[in-house]
Amino acid sequence: MTPHPVSARPGIGRRIRCLAGLLAAAFLALRPLAGQAHPHAWIDVRSTAVFSPQGMLIALKEQWLFDELYSAAVMEGLASESPSGRATAQAFAAMAMENLEAYDYFTKITVDGHAARLGKAAAFEGAMIGHQLLLSFTAPLAEPVDPVSRQVSYAIYDPSYYIQMMHRPEQAPAIEGKARRPCRPQLVPPNPTPEDIARAYALDRTEQADDDLGDLFAEKVALQCP
Repeated sequence: MTPHPVSARPGIGRRIRCLAGLLAAAFLALRPLAGQAHPHAWIDVRSTAVFSPQGMLIALKEQWLFDELYSAAVMEGLASESPSGRATAQAFAAMAMENLEAYDYFTKITVDGHAARLGKAAAFEGAMIGHQLLLSFTAPLAEPVDPVSRQVSYAIYDPSYYIQMMHRPEQAPAIEGKARRPCRPQLVPPNPTPEDIARAYALDRTEQADDDLGDLFAEKVALQCP
């Protein structure tokens, strides 16, 4: 995985460090890298906007592929906490879904400039792809949205920018199903200022980022339905 140059809530930065505080052991395993600038881990994202037979946006399907170092730290942390001393990717997925629910799964869907509510994620699954953790799940909208009559966009990112989350060029956002008119997802890359970049690089692993830092480095996906 190649490192890439990610609806914040009060106090979110400290709690969601290492995937919503999933595993203190994983954090400790990465401490030799302390002193490095944000981000400290990387996730390759795949996303698919899901449309109902009526042409409404009803969910996002997501796949998160973690970098090898973070994957190893997470699995080691899980194994140390397990009575059997074994770790499974599915156990990680279950813990991730439970912890990330309060933060809308690091997924922000915007409708006409306002954040849309999400429901409880379904059909989650964890797997190992080589030495990398793969987390797959579906994040449903609380209410269906018509992308033809509304301006709809979404972003998938860690608000603290502890983890950077981006689509790979060969895995562009996709659409499943059809809207009332042809739609296409348009990926808008982040455009942080030199001051933003300096701010991120000034933070080390022990510091808490402001809740808006990730948004400055987040990709945005706009659903274009002319």
